[in-house]
Amino acid sequence: MAILVDEARWPWRDTYWCHLVSDTDLGELHEFARRLGCRRVGFQGDHYDIDIITRDRAIELGAEPCDSRQLVRRLKAADLRLRPSQFTKWSLASRGDAADIPNELIDEAIRPFVAKASGYFALTRLREDGTTATATILHGEKPLDLPSEDAVLGCYVRVERDGTWSIEMITPPPTDRE
Repeated sequence: MAILVDEARWPWRDTYWCHLVSDTDLGELHEFARRLGCRRVGFQGDHYDIDIITRDRAIELGAEPCDSRQLVRRLKAADLRLRPSQFTKWSLASRGDAADIPNELIDEAIRPFVAKASGYFALTRLREDGTTATATILHGEKPLDLPSEDAVLGCYVRVERDGTWSIEMITPPPTDRE
């Protein structure tokens, strides 16, 4: 069981980027990425793109550095590698003022923060089982009274240096298949 990170060699937005993967299962990858502070909406089907600073933190937390070829070989061996045609992209479902957010896009974990939000957008993506995943992201300027970023179960809370914040909630996969 290993989390792998390749070399940061892809330039974008004034830094270099690399890939974070698991050679065992995606649940392990999502948990590790959450500990790093990666947004779930940034998941690319079989990997997360992370910048060079996050790469260093990943290695400190136990990720195994490797080259890109080794990373791909191990993903394929674990049957986790997706071809580009298999990636499901997020698409914008709606955007607007928080006061107008549709009720079906508000998870109970997010509901207390709607009043403090200045806006939202919702993204959707088709899952492999045919159901739809929805990520609702709220943005606000007012301070949040949260003891930590993990205070809201199932949500990713990010507070920026300027005091603005965002909360992302992704609906969990269905537990029962009909």
